Amino acid sequence: MFQEPFPILYVKDIDRSLRFYCSTLGFQMKYRWPVESALEYAFLTLRVLGLGIAAQKVMAAIHGRAVSRQGPPQFQLCLSVEDTDRASQYLLSRGAKQLVSPSDRPWGERCASLEDPDGNPIQITAKLSRRGLA
Repeated sequence: MFQEPFPILYVKDIDRSLRFYCSTLGFQMKYRWPVESALEYAFLTLRVLGLGIAAQKVMAAIHGRAVSRQGPPQFQLCLSVEDTDRASQYLLSRGAKQLVSPSDRPWGERCASLEDPDGNPIQITAKLSRRGLA
């Protein structure tokens, strides 16, 4: 019945978001719509998983409602990395905003939280070595 779920982010500036997700995070564009005019939607992949990026105007046209940025975020992207501190510094150097600095978590990961250009939280996480666990 249900197969291959993926989130879709509704963004203010689709070109800016594509630069961030492709150039900064390493996603690759696999599909775009429309093909020959102003971009409204793109499907991106990172290894085997996918993420949709759509212009905010598309949400109103498809779902009959506008994007609301009131209240807490409705989406968070979590990315596994080898080195949380290095990845956090890289994202900061590319203009991401730090929400939570890298810190060790009791469940055995070192995590940090940053924001994409539209304010969506991105958590980066690396497994701690056994010696790093208390």
